[in-house]
Amino acid sequence: DARQSLSSLSNKLKISKQLISYMMKKYEEEKIIITYTAIIDSSRLGYYSYRIYLRFKSINKEEEKENLYQFLAKIPETVIVNSIDGYWNVGLVISVKNIYDFYEVWDKIMTKKKFISDYKIAIYSPVFHFTRSILYQEKKEIPKILVLGGQEKVEYKDIDIEILKILSQNIRRPIIEIAKKLHKTPQFISNRIKYLEKTKVIQGYRPLLNWNKLGYSYYKIDLTLTIYSKKKELLEYCRYHPNIIQVNQTIGGSDFEFEVYCKNSQELLSILSKMQDKFSEAIENYSYFVVLKPYKETFMAI
Repeated sequence: DARQSLSSLSNKLKISKQLISYMMKKYEEEKIIITYTAIIDSSRLGYYSYRIYLRFKSINKEEEKENLYQFLAKIPETVIVNSIDGYWNVGLVISVKNIYDFYEVWDKIMTKKKFISDYKIAIYSPVFHFTRSILYQEKKEIPKILVLGGQEKVEYKDIDIEILKILSQNIRRPIIEIAKKLHKTPQFISNRIKYLEKTKVIQGYRPLLNWNKLGYSYYKIDLTLTIYSKKKELLEYCRYHPNIIQVNQTIGGSDFEFEVYCKNSQELLSILSKMQDKFSEAIENYSYFVVLKPYKETFMAI
């Protein structure tokens, strides 16, 4: 819960608020903590999420490649932009309300067609996010599953969208500051946030970490299945695996997709080997790539 107060953290850790504040600022300055974001289920607001993989043509200048990543991150409808190592060079997620809005964004991306040699598009339907502790596991966890996508639309106000845009960038921003920016009272903002939590638009709060600086790599794995009906069993297996953070259900992607944090490729291959042994009759083969750098992650189009 990245939104909990310093007092709450102080009580749990038995150290002073001043020391916690100092350490958090240190992690922020060192870019270990990139930001603090709200986990938002935008499907409850009527949005759909499209994932795009892009493969770049041979680009000699690193500056040109960096400009492409920055260009994609600045498109308001992109909620995730990551550089990746493998066949694909970038993975991005676009959040829009309908196919026509998606096509407008696609038109923007295609202005850079001279740099793109291949692409692949899929629709999330939905994502299963696990609330586990990666760095410190004192006891065996039973993580909650946060379901992002595929939910019924809830009633909301225009001001709720503005609140979510702010929270998706930094949820530790004081309510009084948000209220001032949106010309509302702090009590009004607090009530709207509670409503968004109650209706599960806001699923939770987390820090966005730079895993590379903590000695971890972030991998995305795609499985090809021979027995498609084993997906539910695979989901439960992933839920209880200490390294797996998320399972992605898609239309147009792989049969089964999940995301995992590992200290090295040997650890990843060990995880995949054990999974293949357990589901030998269901898994035909797999492929994976590593996420190199996050350029954007907001859970909400801004």
